[in-house]
Amino acid sequence: MKTVWSALLAKAERGTREAQIRLADVSRRRQSAAEQEHKVDALLLDYNQQLASVQQRSHHSSEVNNYRHFIVQLQELKNRSKYQQQRLEIEWHETRQRLVAAERERIKVEHLATRAREKLQREADAFEVRSNDSQAIAQHNFRARIST
Repeated sequence: MKTVWSALLAKAERGTREAQIRLADVSRRRQSAAEQEHKVDALLLDYNQQLASVQQRSHHSSEVNNYRHFIVQLQELKNRSKYQQQRLEIEWHETRQRLVAAERERIKVEHLATRAREKLQREADAFEVRSNDSQAIAQHNFRARIST
């Protein structure tokens, strides 16, 4: 027998699953942004070292300018990456809070559904006891009439 509680529980479980999926997606994007920032850091370090080596040897000023221009672009990319990571961090915390709320709601509905099932079982047990008592009284009365 499907009750309103089982429907509410299914809805709460679905909400929890959706929140878990969203959190996994944000976590994946957050990890990807962190990896991207590490790659940009490595490129910056590499190109700064290359620039230093070019400046130590005989070079054209255009070569140094090209390195500097590329380093500036990498620094801008790093700033954008850092900003993206901050936004993803905020999104992750908000999504985590939604997951906690969804899980709390699921637990609450599960508890209420369990209480409703237990109440239904108690009522069924009480009905069975009353029915058995009624039958026992009817049999007793029937036997009493027969024996008199």
